[in-house]
Amino acid sequence: MAEQSIENRVAENTPTDSMVPRVWDECSVGLFVVGQAGEVIHWNRWMSESTGIDVRSAAGCSLVELFEGYSGSPLQLAMEAGLERGEVTVLPRLPRLSVAAVHASGIAAEAEAGPDWMVIVKPMAEGGRRVLVQVFELPPAVPEVTGAEYAEREIYTRSILSSIADAVITTDGSGRINYMNIVAEKLTGWRLGEAMGLPLQKVFRVIGEAATALSESIAGCLGSGAPQRVEQKELVLAHRDGIGVAVEKSIAPIRDPERRVRGLVVVFRDISQERRLAAQVSWQASHDALTGLVNRGSFDRKLDELLQESRISGRIHCMLYLDLDQFKIVNDTCGHVAGDDLLRQIASTLASHVRSGDTLARLGGDEFGVLLAGCNEVVAQRIANEMRQAILDFRFTWDDKTYSIGVSIGVVTITAQSEGVESVLSAADAACYAAKDCGRNQVHLYQPHVGEAAQRQGEMRWVSRLHAALEEDRFRLYVQPIVPVESGSGKKGHHEVLIRMEDERGELVPPGDFIPAAERYGLMPKIDRWVVARVFSLVKREYPVLVERGCRFAINLSGASVNDEDTLLFIGEMMSEYRIPPGMICFEITETAAIANIASANYFIRTLKQAGCIFSLDDFGSGLSSFAYLKNLPVDYLKIDGAFVRDLADDPVDFAMVQAINQVGQVMGLRTVAEFVENRRILDRLRLIGVDFAQGYGIARPRPLLDAHGALLLDPDQQTYAVEPNPT
Repeated sequence: MAEQSIENRVAENTPTDSMVPRVWDECSVGLFVVGQAGEVIHWNRWMSESTGIDVRSAAGCSLVELFEGYSGSPLQLAMEAGLERGEVTVLPRLPRLSVAAVHASGIAAEAEAGPDWMVIVKPMAEGGRRVLVQVFELPPAVPEVTGAEYAEREIYTRSILSSIADAVITTDGSGRINYMNIVAEKLTGWRLGEAMGLPLQKVFRVIGEAATALSESIAGCLGSGAPQRVEQKELVLAHRDGIGVAVEKSIAPIRDPERRVRGLVVVFRDISQERRLAAQVSWQASHDALTGLVNRGSFDRKLDELLQESRISGRIHCMLYLDLDQFKIVNDTCGHVAGDDLLRQIASTLASHVRSGDTLARLGGDEFGVLLAGCNEVVAQRIANEMRQAILDFRFTWDDKTYSIGVSIGVVTITAQSEGVESVLSAADAACYAAKDCGRNQVHLYQPHVGEAAQRQGEMRWVSRLHAALEEDRFRLYVQPIVPVESGSGKKGHHEVLIRMEDERGELVPPGDFIPAAERYGLMPKIDRWVVARVFSLVKREYPVLVERGCRFAINLSGASVNDEDTLLFIGEMMSEYRIPPGMICFEITETAAIANIASANYFIRTLKQAGCIFSLDDFGSGLSSFAYLKNLPVDYLKIDGAFVRDLADDPVDFAMVQAINQVGQVMGLRTVAEFVENRRILDRLRLIGVDFAQGYGIARPRPLLDAHGALLLDPDQQTYAVEPNPT
């Protein structure tokens, strides 16, 4: 059994494993490993003593260099079969090869001729890139082997065969069994005493079409003496009890000293465990470990298959995209163990509503996908609603508490016109979130260019474009003047700097096209920080001019940025690094953003005011409780919502609203700014009310902040700027 342990160690260890040579040297048979190029990688002590070539001299040499009789020998053919085709070869008696003479590599002098060898050549577990060679020393051959001498040699040979890990069966010249080792007995179910004298194929019985090929292989080997091999890499061997065993096998002739064929040797091994492990690895690669459902990768491949089928046959399929509505509550309240158990139960509930032939997968987190093959949208919606109701009726119990959850489901059809996997997934995701926007626990059918889902999908497509624009620095800043309503009042005007995006073709995209997507998908803090960085860089570059003219820059921030600690830290560090004079930077935040999280907005404003910034409250008047919140926000400017200003000259209600906002602002010591001033009549009314500043197309249209060479376009008469990434 020593050879078995050695063989396993060789298969399991890399050639650099320092333990392998020491274990090899304890073995009573020859062992060496040959690489793909025919070079010796390992060479044990038995080989050194048998050939006179020490391991350091043998390592790196080819067998052609080591043995004079190697070229064209059966050993060379066996090595080629192992390295090139992954075949196992048994050479029952190989005349000992002569050791090569001394040469530059340092190989020892030729050793004296010794006994013949029995050689087994086996590919290692690395896919045939190396082979393991086992060498057994045989008794001297007798010219005419008869009687006791032949029996003695056979006993010795069989004792060798019984010690190896593979199953071995030998036959006589007519193909009848005369020996099998213990491993062969276990794999076939036949004891040696029962199998003696039986035809090989009665004991080594192969199931299926490979049986015919096996018969031809045996006949060819006995007839020509050439080693034969069945083309199938894996055969199913029928155990005597009727159980099928997956095996790999090799057949070689047994020759006498005169090279006459005296029988066959079949070497085979059980690969059932390997197949089970391979099947397990394959299953794990295609399934979700938690729920046992198909995973995202397999789901995408199946979706691609349905798309290809639709293009060829025109057949319609559907996809469902499911997102649990209250999963986070359970996961956060009860812990991840409870969350995992909930997902397993949900998977089981959903599986009971999936038709045979459909695909149910966990796509990640609390999201699931269903592919309904050959299903139109009417049936798909019915199935989706059945799933929705089943989840709604489901109750999850944990630690004596019961929880109910819901699910939002998006439905999308798969047709010959569907663009691809990503397009279908995007549409399904958009439909699912449209269902959430409609109140959750809904089913929403995606319809191209129509409805909330189509709008969301359009926004999702913007996400990658926005990321690319940020990475490639393709945003541009424009300015629009904000002038004093009272000419000659001595009050400095403002300029609002508006953001534009340069698309892949170099054309400018207005903010109304991309800002909604940036807000929905959390990109506004990045865009706001881009604006801050560019304005601060401009301040640093043009510092003497800007300080001399007393310029003021107001930078509008989104609600997401106001609630983002990283943005607050970023601005604070930039203020300190660039040494911005107090009052030069004014940040604008919208009223809706401020009142959405009044505590966070208050902290944000007060922190940056300590650093020397001032603040403006934008779109004031749009909220239902504007005046109630105003006294809690330490701002310096009120920017009146343009919806009240646009019709100010003709609508007495709008006039009254603007007048009330301006009066409150004046009482609180705030300056007021009116947006959307489109003509002289509106400007005259604002002057009558007493508003401080006005902005709109009636005053000036936006223009680039910098020229084509990066130079600042600064109007000396209007020296204060506002920076606002919004559609106005």
